[in-house]
This record gives sequence, C-alpha cells and structure tokens, in this order.
Amino acid sequence: MSKRKTSRITQRVLLKDQQTASAVLGLSNYNPANAEYTSGKLREAMELVEAALAAEQHAAEALAKAREQAVEAEWHLHELVLGVKRQVIAQYGDDSDEIARLGMKKKSERKYGRPRKASNGTES
Repeated sequence: MSKRKTSRITQRVLLKDQQTASAVLGLSNYNPANAEYTSGKLREAMELVEAALAAEQHAAEALAKAREQAVEAEWHLHELVLGVKRQVIAQYGDDSDEIARLGMKKKSERKYGRPRKASNGTES
C-alpha cells in the first residue's frame, strides 16, 4: 500500500480501480478470508467515492459561480469609482484640493513634457 495518501489518485488508476471493483462485485462466489475486503465494504467504498466526487463537482460549480459574482461586483465598483472621479473633477475642477483627497494629482502638480537630463555642472 502507498504511504503517501495526501495526493490525488490519477484518473487512469481510479478508473481501473472502479472497473476491478465492479468485476469483483459481479463474482457470485466471492468470499474473502479477510473481512476487510468483503463485497459490502467494496460497494460502500465505491458509493463513497461517487458521492465525494459529486460533492466536489458541486462545490467546484459553486466556487466558479461565486468567483463570477465577485468579479462582476468588483468591476461594478471599479466603474462606479471611475465615474465618481470624473464627477469630482467636473464639480470641483482639475486643480482642486478635493482631487488630492481622492489620491489623484492636481493639474498644477503634474509634470508635462519630456524628462530633461540632469546637468552635471559643465556645459560644452
């Protein structure tokens, strides 16, 4: 038996396990010496795997839907904030203190044009 039981079993191995379990369940005279490996326990384990996979799929779908709703809400907020910024500029002007309170630069604080080279004190 594998010692590392924290990682998923590959789909290929799981499919083979399910096929083997189905084949064993089809045996009419299967009577193991070890009570841990009875048909009933095998059937319970298969049902448990099916239920767990269905629950996982349901949770994945719920996560995808919740993520979609969160993205939509984020974009809605972002669009509102952009509109609010435009409205503040329209109401107070682009060089007002209210603009600075929103975290934007005043028009008078913006630097226009190309950056100039710093002179090192000598001109040629």
